[in-house]
Amino acid sequence: MAQTGAVLEQLITERRVARYRQLRSLVILIVITIAMFQDEPRPGLTGRGAALLAAMTVASVAWVMMALRIGDPRRYPYAIGTCMAMSVVITLLRHGSFAGVYALAAVTVATACLSFAVAAVMTGTGALLLAGAYAAIGAPLETIVIWSGAMVVLLLLGTVRREREGRAEQDRLLAGEQARTAALAERARLAREIHDVLAHSLSALSLQLETAAALLERDRAAEAATIVDRAGRLARDGLTETRRAVSALRGDPVPLPELLRELTAEHEFALVGEVRELSAETGLALYRSAQEALTNVRKHAPGSRITVRLEYTPDEIRLTVRNTGPSGPPTTGLSSGYGLQGLRERAELAGGTFEAGPCEDGWQVDVRMPG
Repeated sequence: MAQTGAVLEQLITERRVARYRQLRSLVILIVITIAMFQDEPRPGLTGRGAALLAAMTVASVAWVMMALRIGDPRRYPYAIGTCMAMSVVITLLRHGSFAGVYALAAVTVATACLSFAVAAVMTGTGALLLAGAYAAIGAPLETIVIWSGAMVVLLLLGTVRREREGRAEQDRLLAGEQARTAALAERARLAREIHDVLAHSLSALSLQLETAAALLERDRAAEAATIVDRAGRLARDGLTETRRAVSALRGDPVPLPELLRELTAEHEFALVGEVRELSAETGLALYRSAQEALTNVRKHAPGSRITVRLEYTPDEIRLTVRNTGPSGPPTTGLSSGYGLQGLRERAELAGGTFEAGPCEDGWQVDVRMPG
């Protein structure tokens, strides 16, 4: 959620910056236009004034198209070239003045929306033409150097800014991808919790209630009452498991040894090593692994002997659930459903490993987590 908020905030900031640049460009155009009408010769409807007014109008239209990105982007080079050309024309008609500003505006837009090669060619051509226009009207060398140099400097500054914005865009896309990945991981985590808690509890509860209903149809009320009482205990256990899962999702520590002792009250449980506090993700992953393994054994190998071992080593925590058949070949507690697949995904996401398969005298689930 924090990454998503940061991405949205960055998008809003970029849009504000873009609107600010557009507004700034239009304000500069208005100021230049007003200044052009105050200087001599002034734009008019006859003679040189008419030619000057026409050139200013064409340059202003091109400027607005560039500033607001109006029309097909493929036509931007024409608007940029037109603005540079009108800068040269106005320079010749006015003998200098502020005409070079139109060329500077064109260079700024060229560096923002064209490739560096195209922008460099257009800037170089415009700088040469503008320098020639100033030379034709007898402008001093300093003026020629200042305007031509300003165009080159703007090209370089615009290129640097564009590269910086490109890197920022890449960072934004990467952050967005990370946010989407985190959201998908969180959805998968919630899906596993829903399966591990609700699927177990509700399926068992449904089976008990169906049995009770069948018994009532046969007028076996006493047995049905016993089943209903068992269903009530399952519902309470399910609520307890749900609260425990919510607590773990919030990041609260999971008392793993205590939970495993409760879970394996009817089986053998061995605790090896010095117990230490684990992260909620690690503790819950190990607990769910034991829970799923025991459920699968009851489902696929009823009557098997079950041994659960939790071992704390300096580098990892290892959980082993082994079931051995009372006779005959090794029995299996492996299910092909989502349960063990989800446990494997959970362990891998937490940096651990999950293995399930036959062992020397039965079937074994082995989970190892860093910690």
